[in-house]
Amino acid sequence: MQEQRKASNTTTSEIVLESLREQIINGTLQPQEKLVEAEIAQKFGLSRGPVREALRQLAFEGLVDYCPNKGCTVALLSPQDAYEVFFLRGSLEKLAIQKSNCRLSDYSLMIMEASIEDFRKAVLAGNTMKAVHADETFHLQIIHSAQLNRLTKMWELLSPLNGAMFLSVQNANRLEPNTPDPSTSHKGGAAVWTHQCLLEAIRINDLQATCDLLDQHYEETGRRVYRLSLMKEAIGDGD
Repeated sequence: MQEQRKASNTTTSEIVLESLREQIINGTLQPQEKLVEAEIAQKFGLSRGPVREALRQLAFEGLVDYCPNKGCTVALLSPQDAYEVFFLRGSLEKLAIQKSNCRLSDYSLMIMEASIEDFRKAVLAGNTMKAVHADETFHLQIIHSAQLNRLTKMWELLSPLNGAMFLSVQNANRLEPNTPDPSTSHKGGAAVWTHQCLLEAIRINDLQATCDLLDQHYEETGRRVYRLSLMKEAIGDGD
């Protein structure tokens, strides 16, 4: 059954792009799964052109691997990929908060507070895409505080991979269900607790605490994803 096209100004390529991106991020499309242009085009009732354009964009974002004469597959993100994304995001956000001297507008603080609640609801509902969007909205306020356009663009280049990283963290949580969670009073998990702590540190203009929390947030997340990769390898070797 063909998927209905949205009645908007969104191009057909963008419709395919959004759909495939969501399926990759929520795990419907698994790593190394082959993406066949003809099959996708038939599913959407489109020619191959918009599908090809969408796949090119996903390849640029790092969510799809393209091999000449073989086509596209869903990217398998390595532990090194995860480390680089988390390290770079954390470093850029620390630069931004240091540049602004930990001073954000009341409007930005209001957006951050609302995004924490949106994130909590999305996690409880199991809606990965909404959780990713809420997370990006929160952290983007930190980036915007520096008022440096090039810094913002550098951070935005990493943004598409945030969804894949979030999925990796979710998988780590499933494989490590007994990991101590300091957020028992905050429904939605450790990430909600961490974001709330970040917001409170920024509110009182505590630059050192904010930088320390950013380090803790990204380093701990990176370690958990790395442990996940080792567990997957061990499971694979045992088959």
